Amino acid sequence: MRSLHLSSQEVQSLLNHAEEELPKESVSLLFGYEKGEEYHVQRVFHMANTLNSTTRFQVDPEQLYSLLVEAEEHDEVLVAIFHSHPAPPQPSTSDLANMRLNPVVWVVASKVTGSWLYKGYFLQDDELSEVELVII
Repeated sequence: MRSLHLSSQEVQSLLNHAEEELPKESVSLLFGYEKGEEYHVQRVFHMANTLNSTTRFQVDPEQLYSLLVEAEEHDEVLVAIFHSHPAPPQPSTSDLANMRLNPVVWVVASKVTGSWLYKGYFLQDDELSEVELVII
């Protein structure tokens, strides 16, 4: 089973950003390294949702490119995309389309029940599987 490893401080930072962005969807990019089916987070970047939407997100392509170049200089890769949802923490139809274009772990968070819930997913060959989130 695939797993995403991140610190409790990184999780709290992601949830704080999501809370600050409410009611819009938040988005953060998680960089680090892959070790087999383990994805290890080393750096987190909170991004602006350029769509300013409650149901969709988009990041500035120039900012994304700059981060990808910087990651390469640090021997890192994009290991996960975190975003919040106004619905339960599962990928939407547009998420699934974007997951095909960005084959990394996707973490979806939701506060629909009043407290934050989050789950990780990976899409491969059109098969969606849950990713274990390992908080260290």
